[in-house]
Amino acid sequence: MEIAKNRVYNRLVRECVNNKAITTQQLAKSLSLSRSVVSHYLNILLNEHKVIKLSKKPALWKATGAITNSKIFADFIGENGSMKSIINRARSAVIYPPNGLNILITGHSGVGKSFLAKKIYQFAKSKNVISVTAPFVVFNCANYADNPELISSTLFGYVKGAFTGADEKKEGLLEKADGGILFLDEVHRLSSKSQEKLFNFIDSGTFYRVGDNVHTIKASVRIIMATTEDPQDVLLTTFLRRIPVKINLPNYIERPIDERLQLLNLLFYQEAKKINKKIRVDEKVVSALLQINHSGNIGYIKNAIQLACASAYDESNNTNEIKVTIANLLLTKLPAFKGFGDIEVDPEKKINYKKAERLQQQNYYLQKSINHLSHNFTDKNLHICQSDILKVSITADIKRANSGLHLQHKMIFLKTIQKQFGLNNAQDLEPIMFKLYQAHFKIPASTINNLKNIFSRKLPRSLHVATTFYYKLPILDKDSQISLIIVFTILLSQFVNEDIKLRTLIVAHGESTATSIQAVVNSLCEDYIFDAIDMPIEADVGSIIEEANKLIDQFNTVEGFILMIDMGSLEQLYTKISSHLQGDLLVINNLTTLTALDVAIKVKQNTPFKEIAEKADKDYTIEAKYYEGFSQLPNILISCVSGLGIAEKITEIIQPYMPTNIKLIPIAYNSLKEKIIEKDWAYFDRTILVLTTIDITYPVKFKYMNLYDLLDASGEKKMTQWLLPYFTHEQIKNFTNQIIRFFSKEGISERLSFLNPDVILGEVETIINKYELFYKVSFDGKFKLNLYMHIALMIERLMLQHPSFSKNRVTSEKEEKFIQVTNSIFQPLEIKYNIKITLSEMTTLYELFNQFI
Repeated sequence: MEIAKNRVYNRLVRECVNNKAITTQQLAKSLSLSRSVVSHYLNILLNEHKVIKLSKKPALWKATGAITNSKIFADFIGENGSMKSIINRARSAVIYPPNGLNILITGHSGVGKSFLAKKIYQFAKSKNVISVTAPFVVFNCANYADNPELISSTLFGYVKGAFTGADEKKEGLLEKADGGILFLDEVHRLSSKSQEKLFNFIDSGTFYRVGDNVHTIKASVRIIMATTEDPQDVLLTTFLRRIPVKINLPNYIERPIDERLQLLNLLFYQEAKKINKKIRVDEKVVSALLQINHSGNIGYIKNAIQLACASAYDESNNTNEIKVTIANLLLTKLPAFKGFGDIEVDPEKKINYKKAERLQQQNYYLQKSINHLSHNFTDKNLHICQSDILKVSITADIKRANSGLHLQHKMIFLKTIQKQFGLNNAQDLEPIMFKLYQAHFKIPASTINNLKNIFSRKLPRSLHVATTFYYKLPILDKDSQISLIIVFTILLSQFVNEDIKLRTLIVAHGESTATSIQAVVNSLCEDYIFDAIDMPIEADVGSIIEEANKLIDQFNTVEGFILMIDMGSLEQLYTKISSHLQGDLLVINNLTTLTALDVAIKVKQNTPFKEIAEKADKDYTIEAKYYEGFSQLPNILISCVSGLGIAEKITEIIQPYMPTNIKLIPIAYNSLKEKIIEKDWAYFDRTILVLTTIDITYPVKFKYMNLYDLLDASGEKKMTQWLLPYFTHEQIKNFTNQIIRFFSKEGISERLSFLNPDVILGEVETIINKYELFYKVSFDGKFKLNLYMHIALMIERLMLQHPSFSKNRVTSEKEEKFIQVTNSIFQPLEIKYNIKITLSEMTTLYELFNQFI
């Protein structure tokens, strides 16, 4: 996505010379992309303040260059974190021509609404949209809520004689705020009449003083409003329409943990400046303050800190440092302790509030490396990606303000990664991952989705360890959490043995019985073998089953599953767990550390499941039972010559229409071909049929169908005959309809995420015509659809620099001639799209064409 977005931005920069602006359609035509794709990226760039959208129809766009947050917001904690989008919206409202946009700030008491309003005023001055001497007028509507007439006269002013006591003319706050900003706090306390008068002023820029309906007064005022209420409930609809920018500030407890730590450091620093003494805050105080959930939010926290510091100051005996302990913190109820360390602040050392810059802005090569891995997963690219992550340079050091966060990170890393999963050799990864964690490192959602799908098949154990670790850490933000799971999986794959076939689980009663045995066994094996669930003593078998099934659902248990328990009914466990398993189940009762270690050693050595099961009673002299499961479920294999990704996409689309007892398995075309050549027929013992996008020309011992044959009635009839023993007629109909839809031209268009479908499909048709002319053949409709999909997706893949590497040598004169012809046919497109059709791509094309030429 980043590559595509940058391409759109760079072309806009070139097109917008001499302050020129262009339409979305003009830019799309220049890029040979669809209008919807270009519009999508322009709106992303608009949110990033890299482009300006002029208010005309059709919309005109201009490139502005990247705009960074002003230093005005540098001490607004979260300005590059959870508050980034909020501040960007505020900035946009300030700089929008000609006079900015009015803003409504919502949020509970104490979240910082007034502070943000002041910052917006300072920012407006820094951008010269108002003068440096422009007024900032504050009015709390709640102070006059019981007297609507007084509010109106205060806002709009009045003339002599307007009411009893109006002995002379008086200007209102709107006049005083002329050229500047009027901040209306608790704006919901305005009466309906005052709201109407105010929105009339917003529309016209003029108003009347109370008592004068003849002489209009003109003023240029930007209005910022704040309320603790739901605007829809307390403000007139007509008034709300005049406020285009609405900002909601979250509660203190909803802020990420690192921002709460920074807020505490700031508030203690402010107290240190007042009393001119160093302040040391005990870790128990830090823990309590981090977890306070009070309606007063930051205001309440600030008062609590002031009282605690006052109490500690009274006890300090005139020393140069005061120590704030839990005894100084006047809280009636303390939350459970969480170790985030202590806090030390020095009034002589200014705190640097600004967080580390986002890594995706600084480490282009790391982004590129991870993205490349998502499109071309090989051992070589995995090692390159690991190296790039290890080399990443983060400019921000671990500041004292965040040291408590690092303490928590180290503690959970030690407990989870090194002890629970036994990966002590991975300890050097902790500081690297903390720096990424601290900086909220993110990768694009498309890359995350691709890699999660790949890892669930190729690195499932590493993915599980990484997921477990990050779900135990305090969440900084959800997108970052998921990104870091992906990065950590890449690194952990060096230490986790993915060749282990069996999944194993320990379940035991007690606070840490199961995890203690897990830690000992995994540590002795120096690898992740066992998972574990600790259950309270009072928990019943039903609770064990529920927790176990949650974990089992995350695993691939085709090769078998071993469950070790300390008590419980084996028959009951089997009945409830078996439906969640794909393979056989062995339950071993009366759990001991020695038994678990023996099982772990066998599992690590990849001892066959049935051998472990057969010897369980004899070896362990305890109760054990083996249940034959579903290791050979009836299945349908799906393979696509255009790549495993297409096979996986087909699987994803038709999965909802599958019976629960049939397994869909996407398989790489080369892997399928290899099994056929080696005559590995045992692999297909439980295979109902194989679906491909190319005819299988070898003699095989299983049913197969070219997916494009479904476009014919005969193909649909044959599919129905094969599936009827397993599917209902309705399921077969839905199944085939989804596949046909996927391979239609409309379906192909939906698969394209970047190219203009109308343009590229027309160009593919030209390519097909050239092949027909050269080879003097006429391709049927099914084969043409296959080519439409394959070639269109191939070009898009090459534009994004993700070529395929399935084959790299020519095996015959016929193939060599085809490659010469292909070079000639594709040359115009190579020039137009700045791509190169690789030998690997051409040999794959040859496999498609071979049966027709």
